[in-house]
Amino acid sequence: MRNYEGVFIIDPDISTEASKGVLGQLQELISKNGGRVDGIHEWGKKRMAYKIRKRHEGHYVLLNFQLDTQHTKKLEQSLRLNDQLLRFLLINKEGK
Repeated sequence: MRNYEGVFIIDPDISTEASKGVLGQLQELISKNGGRVDGIHEWGKKRMAYKIRKRHEGHYVLLNFQLDTQHTKKLEQSLRLNDQLLRFLLINKEGK
């Protein structure tokens, strides 16, 4: 398993409970694909450099996790289908 870091921008217009639900979904997706979540850091609501889907702000979350490389494509496809995520970026921390 490789170490990954994911930055997620969640829609700021949804309620706090709904954003917690999105975090739960992210954790569930990772664990379903055989991964493990090592840490969650909520950065809170921040102003973005440019509009995404007509929004100026987003709720930022940093997620550290471990996942096999063959499951990253499945994870990315599932993340693209989530309408409550404005953007996401997954980075392999090992750099290989």
